[in-house]
Amino acid sequence: MKNKISGRSIIGGIIGGFIGATVMTLILIGSKAMMGMPVLADFVIMGTFVGGTGNAAISAGFLAHYLLGMILGAVLGIIVSSVELLRLTSWKKATGIGLLYGAIIWLIIFLPTVMYGFAPIMMKMMGPAAAGMLPMVLGIALIEHLLYGVSVGVLVFAATKSASVSQPACTACVRPEI
Repeated sequence: MKNKISGRSIIGGIIGGFIGATVMTLILIGSKAMMGMPVLADFVIMGTFVGGTGNAAISAGFLAHYLLGMILGAVLGIIVSSVELLRLTSWKKATGIGLLYGAIIWLIIFLPTVMYGFAPIMMKMMGPAAAGMLPMVLGIALIEHLLYGVSVGVLVFAATKSASVSQPACTACVRPEI
């Protein structure tokens, strides 16, 4: 059976990516508030990383965060609709694939970005105190990325679930159109 990319899967991924990015945003803001730091500090760092300066850094950080979340959500939608082994067939599988996807994003996108991009910006902004925060930043980020992945996985499954319901096996079971 030839696999084709599902538009519903992509839309589910985009919506899941937006919701996942929102969950991450709430955790980012909440964790900074609990630490007594400026609640938008992470978005200043992200915005500075993508070229924003001054007050525009916050907007650039939010924009980059949400765009990346929606793009990566669409990517998962494309992957699970085109790779038979990864096709989402249950809520459990959607959750598992989502967790795996979140961990992969944390490992291959977040870790290099934080180490080579965000860390120098944080050191410049906060001085040596930034280095002491790294273990906590990495731990919170892992939780955020896992929750992001679950959000995307279950929303892709929800978007495609009704499309994958099989038709009745016998034609006598189908009511004829009048």
